[in-house]
Amino acid sequence: MPNWLVGVDTGGTFTDLIAIDPASGVIKRAKVPSVPGDPSLAVLDALENLFADGVAPSDISLFVHGTTVATNALLEGKGVRTGLLITRGFRAVYEARGWSQPTGADLLDTFYQKPPLLAPQALTEEVTERIDFEGQVVTALDEAALRASVRRLREEGVEAIAVCFLFSFINPDHERRAAEIIGEEAPGVRISLSSNVLPVVREYPRLSTTVIDAYVGPKIETYLLRLEQRLIERGLTTPQLFLMQSNGGLMRISLGARHPNQTLLSGPAAGVIAGAELGRMAARSHVLTFDMGGTSTDISVIIDGRLLETTQGLIAGQDIGTPMLRVRTLGAGGGTVAWIGKDGLLKVGPRSAGSVPGPACYGRGGMEPTVTDANVVLGYLGGAAKLAETLQLDEARAHAAMKSVADPLGLDDVQCASGILRIVNTQMAVDLRLSLQEQGQDPRKFTLIAFGGAGPLHAATLARSVGIPRVLIPVSPGLNCAMGMLQTKVRHSYLKSEMGALSRFPNARIAEIFADLEAKALAEAKEEGFDASAVKLVRLLDLRYPHQGYSLGVHCPAEVSDDDKRAIKRDFDGQHHAVYGQSAPKEEAEIVTFRLQSEIEVPKLTPPLLARGDGDPSRAIINRRRIHDLDTKAFVEVNVYDRQHLAAGDVIAGPALIHQFDSTTVLLAGQILEVQDTGTLEIREGK
Repeated sequence: MPNWLVGVDTGGTFTDLIAIDPASGVIKRAKVPSVPGDPSLAVLDALENLFADGVAPSDISLFVHGTTVATNALLEGKGVRTGLLITRGFRAVYEARGWSQPTGADLLDTFYQKPPLLAPQALTEEVTERIDFEGQVVTALDEAALRASVRRLREEGVEAIAVCFLFSFINPDHERRAAEIIGEEAPGVRISLSSNVLPVVREYPRLSTTVIDAYVGPKIETYLLRLEQRLIERGLTTPQLFLMQSNGGLMRISLGARHPNQTLLSGPAAGVIAGAELGRMAARSHVLTFDMGGTSTDISVIIDGRLLETTQGLIAGQDIGTPMLRVRTLGAGGGTVAWIGKDGLLKVGPRSAGSVPGPACYGRGGMEPTVTDANVVLGYLGGAAKLAETLQLDEARAHAAMKSVADPLGLDDVQCASGILRIVNTQMAVDLRLSLQEQGQDPRKFTLIAFGGAGPLHAATLARSVGIPRVLIPVSPGLNCAMGMLQTKVRHSYLKSEMGALSRFPNARIAEIFADLEAKALAEAKEEGFDASAVKLVRLLDLRYPHQGYSLGVHCPAEVSDDDKRAIKRDFDGQHHAVYGQSAPKEEAEIVTFRLQSEIEVPKLTPPLLARGDGDPSRAIINRRRIHDLDTKAFVEVNVYDRQHLAAGDVIAGPALIHQFDSTTVLLAGQILEVQDTGTLEIREGK
């Protein structure tokens, strides 16, 4: 009987796999280099490692994948040639970029330019049509002119067309007719309708999200359908082939091909889910997740065990309104490159060496110094231990790469490496502080959960710098995102904007709108192979006070009475006061958007507990190594522990290194590490 649960996360540098047999508790792991040209090859490579370890393809009952294909298409500007059809007179909406404005260092850049349009003005066609705010047709759709516009875009070689007409979220008839005409005049071109992608109020975020969907759509669709076919051909017989979404939930891979905008934070979202679960197991309600991989670092705040969501995401300078977990991303990873700026000063990032050629110490042709190379030069990485048990780090190449930056600055290798770590640590510490400050939170109340291959290397230093009292390192930090994919559920969000005063909004219309959304949810659940009885539905109303530019989601019962409306209004007032410190109970509340969330439980990973030992961690010492102390600027000799030989209850005093298959944890002088029953490493300042 198939029983293995498998999660595979594709990152910029490595592709990670984790598999568990719930019956026996056996866990298997694999870590292979990513293949940027065709990420599915790395997925299959990781699976081959699992199959070679005794698991047959038919033994897999659940497969979950997190992908960066859509994200990388945005980051690298490698989406498809995209056209835009927009209501006549409104072509400047996209050019103006309503949300886009310089922040941080960009404020000081006299050459600052807004990110490029994914659908440039040269590929934008205005369409004669107009629907008003009540959904009434003011100007009929000029079909003949529309056909001519589509033919011009086809002749320009577009592979996708985004359609965003005014107030189409209320009345989508013109957009749907436009889709029919595009299908006739430009068969084979992908079509993204704003009334399908994001049917909510606010013109610019709806437009930007629809263009993103069109821009990355053919790439992600081709990738996911190819991957699904290859998995089936390789012998995976389970129908439960899932994709991680930006909102932290799962969807069928085949369904994800139709909703590419919902996959933009696929991998990082899984890390947040895993961090929240680890925080729950450790009874830590206030958690800051810190995911540092080979290319970037992702940070998310969890308050009272609650994941924070946003509909104002920003990826590669592009605004996206799709509901997603609130994640702050910065260009700081193990492969982040150090360089000398025009001002003659040492810089770190945001450019990354990625997996090809990778850091110089990988021996794959990389010549530039990276954060990983700096960790090798300072002794935190290297020695006899291999990365992921396959890659021997080359210390000589790391030193040689360091000289390319150190010599022009008049520094030795150690000084240069130390400077690289100080700079990247400062960058990450700033973003950790900002993530907490944005939520008005005190770092002393939080626990830092560090993962990703490079996270445990830097976590202890960052926690001390920011003032976070505890750090938790999960059992498999380098595979944590893959683990998070096996700790969530199938989740979808369905939106519909229709505005009006809550107290006067017809109860029958509220029921009608939610019924339409529920029909969509149940239809997609059926398509994914689930029975309607397995679907849990949560209804929300996004409310605001009159003239406000923001709204808050409030739970709504299945059938709404006037008494329910008064209770909803009280809930909204209370939530508004909790979030903003004030409320207006005597003011009317306005409905902005109807929001339906569907959830379906699927099998989850439950890690086994770690056996308790005799309290003496010396059994796990594998060697000693000289590491550079950034504070004292001197090398000190420390014990290196093999994590797989540590037992629950073991206590280690810093400084020390804890090595494992997928990462290395640095413990600073003055800090104490204790191994929890779950196998989690807890780091705190010593007394």
